[in-house]
Amino acid sequence: MTAFVKNTWYVAAMAEECCDTPISRMILGERVVLFRLPDGRGAALEDRCCHRLAPLSMGDIEPDGIRCRYHGMKFAPSGRCIEIPGQDEIGPQMGVRHYPLVERHGLLWIWMGEPERADDSLIVDCHWHTDPDWPTTQGYIHYQARFQLIADNLLDFSHLTYVHRTTLGNSGFPDARPQIEPFERGIRLTREMRDIEPSPLHRMAGRFEGRVDFWNRQVWWLPSVFENWAGSVAAGGEGPAHEREGGFHLRHFSLLTPETEDTTHYFWIQPCRFPVPDPDLIHQVKRGIDTAFEEDRLIIEAQQRVMKESPLARPMGIQADKALNMVRFMNERWLRREAAERKAASDSPLPTGERA
Repeated sequence: MTAFVKNTWYVAAMAEECCDTPISRMILGERVVLFRLPDGRGAALEDRCCHRLAPLSMGDIEPDGIRCRYHGMKFAPSGRCIEIPGQDEIGPQMGVRHYPLVERHGLLWIWMGEPERADDSLIVDCHWHTDPDWPTTQGYIHYQARFQLIADNLLDFSHLTYVHRTTLGNSGFPDARPQIEPFERGIRLTREMRDIEPSPLHRMAGRFEGRVDFWNRQVWWLPSVFENWAGSVAAGGEGPAHEREGGFHLRHFSLLTPETEDTTHYFWIQPCRFPVPDPDLIHQVKRGIDTAFEEDRLIIEAQQRVMKESPLARPMGIQADKALNMVRFMNERWLRREAAERKAASDSPLPTGERA
């Protein structure tokens, strides 16, 4: 069974990364070249020429495609070979795999599965990233760890108290169990804490001088997108915390794209809304998030090393594992379904006249 869900959207790159120089990126164990044509369209192809297998990412972008730097074969964004120097006829077999690519809200989303099933209505809504009313920052981490360990970390916020003491944590997280609601495409988690000391990052960003009411609305979109609407407002007001004036809001997205079975591309975006206008606050938020995510990376990569060194050791569960176990089960069910679909397709008899 393949290790990855294929028929879904993953982030291939930040939109600004894709420019007039091809970039090569390993995604789900497949080497892909990303490039942008002069008219602004982005494209994604397998990163090897079908002739002598030279990387297309070493080639040159032209108005109608990308030209291999080895023998000059040119490929359209569809993957079809449209020019072979010194040869007039081009057989239909001359081409490379094309991957559907959609640019939306500052992100490039790629579909690694069956192209005919690509449905861009399934792309997670991240419009806050390009909303002028939400100052935003972003980042990328290359993880030496499998994506599921990072998912586990994001789905159990009880670690914030211990891993992120100077950034995101407060003492209330271990006892504030979220309400968990599964739905077809993932799970929703809801958590609220009243009259608590704010985390260091929320205190800074909201300019809070005392205690706060904190809210957390999370969605895990299968297989690997984490959405987190969180915030704080001065404690003691009336009505739901997230509806009161003077609150600090953040709309965070962690977008995990497996590179290989044991490495991961981690893209993140962090739109915010501040109660006090200050253009420097978003830069301070980025410094805090960079620090917190480096704290996560160190412990998760150490966890990965221990698991490799001790392959027979098995983690023991606790109550806080409920959400991450649900997501693991749902992802495994999706993998089994895709495997069954591939097997059914391969077992289907060819129509009369198409047998070998």
